[in-house]
Amino acid sequence: MMISYQLYLSIGGGQDFIENGPRQCSITDGFATPWSLSLCSMIAANREGILGIIGYLSLRLLSESMARYCIWPKVVEPQTVTNLRQWRLLFSSVALWAAHYFLTSSLGIPNSRRSTNVPFILWVLAQNTSELCLIHFAMTSGREPYLHVHAPRIFNAVNRFGLPVFFVSNILTGLVNLLVDTIHSSNKKAILILSIYLVAVCGLALLLDKIFENKRVIDKKAD
Repeated sequence: MMISYQLYLSIGGGQDFIENGPRQCSITDGFATPWSLSLCSMIAANREGILGIIGYLSLRLLSESMARYCIWPKVVEPQTVTNLRQWRLLFSSVALWAAHYFLTSSLGIPNSRRSTNVPFILWVLAQNTSELCLIHFAMTSGREPYLHVHAPRIFNAVNRFGLPVFFVSNILTGLVNLLVDTIHSSNKKAILILSIYLVAVCGLALLLDKIFENKRVIDKKAD
């Protein structure tokens, strides 16, 4: 699916349509009825999101496969799991960065978040796998590898309340784009905005985690 989508973008004119296509269709394009013209205009106005579904679905499926391979290897011994997880994360991150470099440098296919093309998918996977590799190494180094290591609370909070955190982060992104001239902002102003943004999003996740944790304690006492 991902390869077919990239062939459409590179050979079938999909990338040019996403970046330079018109936002509205006209009667001269061959649409005789109003409903067909409206449908065409709706697709043209939202082409990034509609076509990007293919890329993000590929990203989701690949992420799940990577998690099964790297995070949940099929072994029983705890010490073996930790060592195997570290090496698989390292190997996967190197392989993903190499594949990304080949596509962008050798084949000349740039990253495109608007089309969610294969280089962008590989870049997202490579970046997150590298971060997981470093986090896993930091959390297990200096300790007995078979000991259970608790993840930081913010990790669990964001994982648990992913949907509300996602909605709020998108609303905040829209507010920033409406209220701030982001293109012409200085580096200091950009860092300040990003810092406030991260504090707000992470603070919401921790607040929800705290509220529902207290609710669970009250429910247990009531039982």
